[in-house]
Amino acid sequence: MNVLYRKTTKGICVGRCYTLDNKLVIPDTIEGLPVTELDTYTFSQTVRRREQPPAEYEGEPEMCGEALEKLTLPKHLEKVGAYAFYNCFHLKKLSCCSTVRDWGAGVFTGCTQINKLDIRIFPEEKSSFKEILSELRQMLVVDYRDKEGKLLAKLIFPEFFEESIENTPARIIMREMHGCGHMYRYCFNGTDFQFWEYDKLLPTAEILESPALVCRMALYRLYWPKGLTEEWKEEYWKYIKKHPDEAAKGLTERGEREILSWLAEAKETDSQMLEQMIRATAGLGDAQVSAILMDARHKKMGAQSGDKPKPRVRTFEL
Repeated sequence: MNVLYRKTTKGICVGRCYTLDNKLVIPDTIEGLPVTELDTYTFSQTVRRREQPPAEYEGEPEMCGEALEKLTLPKHLEKVGAYAFYNCFHLKKLSCCSTVRDWGAGVFTGCTQINKLDIRIFPEEKSSFKEILSELRQMLVVDYRDKEGKLLAKLIFPEFFEESIENTPARIIMREMHGCGHMYRYCFNGTDFQFWEYDKLLPTAEILESPALVCRMALYRLYWPKGLTEEWKEEYWKYIKKHPDEAAKGLTERGEREILSWLAEAKETDSQMLEQMIRATAGLGDAQVSAILMDARHKKMGAQSGDKPKPRVRTFEL
């Protein structure tokens, strides 16, 4: 990868990147200096009168527009210029730190396919997590990490959109909000994310979102219980017990077998739930999932009956 950049008083400002790899990782440092800024329109394909790349960069295309699919921003980054990701229609995953203080105007314009956000949170500093969420209205799966990169929680923020409806007799325009995603994006105290605010929206999600999505939200909160209170742990389990088939089917389709194994063996999962999970996944053709569920059923049946495996007796004949 080649990077076109300029030096600033704080470090390096990246102007453009040239590479064949559409899963781009911008280096943390260049020439020993921290990368602290992305220029305006860095990954936009629509900028006019942009100068030709240096001769030594020929042979590698400019990574921009529809070509970009995944982007990891450097850990020292503080500023992203205006319209930096303008019309990156195929950008699906963004990884960054919460310490990016300045997100320019229209940064995410046209980024309608972003569905995954991987963010490192620095609790002692002002966070831009809330600002990023407010710009992305589509459904987002967020990997919430500490500053060292350890995964603390996996959160789902549902989609939402506004619709303008004309009230012709009154000659006014009324706005209607669809989905509960905007409520989930208000779970902050200042810029600090509040897990209990997120969890208390479960009853609203039950009404407005599909059981498949709510099951996924509940499973992620139970499996990564950062900030989860006993009250909401119980409520999430109540929902899973109502929809074990949706939970198992979703985990199978997403290939999340570790969570499926944990769910199948959890003490809260009874034999009836397991039977529903087995039936729901039987037609999906995943032999490994079937083995996980059948093994869990065997263990639970043995535990309930109090049977202990009999020791094997070896015999020898001459």
